[in-house]
Amino acid sequence: MNEISNKVINRLTLYHCILKYTMKESEFISSFEIADLLNLDNSLVRKDIALCGVLGHKKQGYSVTELKGAIEEKLGFSERKEIFIIGAGSLGSALVKYVDFKDYGIDILALFDNDPQKIEQDVNGKKILPLSKLENSISRISVKNIILAVPAEHAQEVTDYAVHCGVRFIWNFTPAVLRVPKSVTVYYENIISSFMQMRNA
Repeated sequence: MNEISNKVINRLTLYHCILKYTMKESEFISSFEIADLLNLDNSLVRKDIALCGVLGHKKQGYSVTELKGAIEEKLGFSERKEIFIIGAGSLGSALVKYVDFKDYGIDILALFDNDPQKIEQDVNGKKILPLSKLENSISRISVKNIILAVPAEHAQEVTDYAVHCGVRFIWNFTPAVLRVPKSVTVYYENIISSFMQMRNA
């Protein structure tokens, strides 16, 4: 994927959602329609679409199929990204059941947990393995990415262990701010921040 800013990536994924779900019965869509749905400036939408190399059709707008495919190619949806989930509680189990991950190249291989009562259970076709097997699993199939979905009070301890095992990318669904080496990237899924923005809108 060519280097583009996180803000553009965020907008392009929203455009893709519109094309996939809102406009699935339409053949064409205009930048004005997208801008109106997302409360964005039309010129910004057109600039983003231009990055994908798609040209509009006079008096019709953009082909929904063509634009959707171009966004998928630009963002690398076809590139398979294997990932483990650490934490097989309510959140981790819900994430592994989110079927749309596959459409975006995210392939969840297994869940890991420390609760003996959960070990070897099956969640949406994925096994829950003991956390102690994480290092062996990473070594065997070279997965460097995890979703962290453990209780906040255990987040740093689990992170330290995951980094020791070879994890290099952490998608953090906990409210904890993590201390990691510079070689490790953490992305925060800040649900509270999103709620506060909504509440104060």
